[in-house]
Amino acid sequence: MLLLKLTLVVLISVIGERALCTDSGPAPSAKEIETAPETLPQELLIHQRDSDGCEYDLLPYFDESDGMDNTDAGFLTVNCTKSCPGEIKKTDVNGNPCVASWRYSDPTTITVQEGSCKEGFCNPCNPPKPHTITLGEEEEEAEGEEEEEGKGKE
Repeated sequence: MLLLKLTLVVLISVIGERALCTDSGPAPSAKEIETAPETLPQELLIHQRDSDGCEYDLLPYFDESDGMDNTDAGFLTVNCTKSCPGEIKKTDVNGNPCVASWRYSDPTTITVQEGSCKEGFCNPCNPPKPHTITLGEEEEEAEGEEEEEGKGKE
């Protein structure tokens, strides 16, 4: 009888856990987990919506390699899929530049490797095409302006 009660308690616990898990949506597939990058800092991203109502994120970059003579600027698609109404996923246009990988170079800088969208996945460029993006410039500028204002009042 005790074994029957114990089995019943375990069964109810398992069913309860499954019910809680189903509220959070379907679990990601192994391939989605593998290809999902760590989250980029949200303050860098531009959130967009296309004509079909599908949402996607862009990462702007501005590279200044050799002074103003050689500048490169543009946008990289963060993910080669778009989230559309009704939980529909749409792939981005093949050939669009995208974020293949990224890492922190130091606390204020990230290095992004550019790739190209193909069938919903971002394939790294060959040869590699890195972009360096500095974080927090706006915050530093605002702090500098506040310090200057404080000195002017004294």
